[in-house]
Amino acid sequence: MSKTENNILLFSITLCWSASYIFIKNLPQELSSFAYLTMTTGIAAAILTAVFWKRMLKIRKGTLKSSLFLSFLLTAMLLVEKKGLELIPSSNASFLMSLTILIVPALLLIYKKKPSANNIAGAGIILLGICLTSRFALSAFLNMGTLFVLLSCLCSSVYIIAADRFTKREDPLLIGIMQMVFTALSGFVLWLFENPATFASVGYTKELLSSVFILAFFTKAYAYIALMFSQKYADPFRVTIIASTEPVVTLMLAAMIPVAYSSREKLTVSSLAGAVIIAAGAVVAGTSFIKRKD
Repeated sequence: MSKTENNILLFSITLCWSASYIFIKNLPQELSSFAYLTMTTGIAAAILTAVFWKRMLKIRKGTLKSSLFLSFLLTAMLLVEKKGLELIPSSNASFLMSLTILIVPALLLIYKKKPSANNIAGAGIILLGICLTSRFALSAFLNMGTLFVLLSCLCSSVYIIAADRFTKREDPLLIGIMQMVFTALSGFVLWLFENPATFASVGYTKELLSSVFILAFFTKAYAYIALMFSQKYADPFRVTIIASTEPVVTLMLAAMIPVAYSSREKLTVSSLAGAVIIAAGAVVAGTSFIKRKD
């Protein structure tokens, strides 16, 4: 896979995650996070297993271990992020989660992988753009919610680096499938503790079923399989850079579908300027015109 093809694949994942708000908005508020996690990853696992069952006959012990570890990180990331979002504004949480662009290269130093001068400059520019689009409140950072979101950010950074290492030595398709299976199982166990009735407690409607299925197919089945394949051919920093353009994609969708995004994203001079700066930072980080002096 060429660099351009891989970048397009990564952008398609960002598009799926940005567009997911339209369908999450249709989910009932009483649907718990555990129920949402179980249903979406469970449907994704069922679809992938049905399509690729012959490939799954070749699964190895190493693949199962890698998938289990990634599913643990994914579950932990989603749960602590949810807890943090209950305590701090979403704009503050968005800014804190964007710190993966700094944490990932810092963690890579453990493996003696130094980011290029363009990577460093691009990360700084992107962070500036995110600050403009987030419009966070400084006073709201001073509570436990900040700690929870930072922990989620750390889990996300470790996930990206771990996925990079695992997909280089294991089948990315099988890792993606088993990751969904393990995440669905862990989500169901947690849901069982929260509400023993589990599936019987859900009020099923056409809107709920259609939204859950679309989210399961695009944001889980497609997005995570595509992510595993892209990480096989891309370094963790490039994955983080492209993922950081999500605010730009969201603003573009907000302009095209204002009814769906009006309560979340508002097109202001500040947000548009931030989007332009993020895009510029991604270009800088993805090129190599700056020469670093060793």
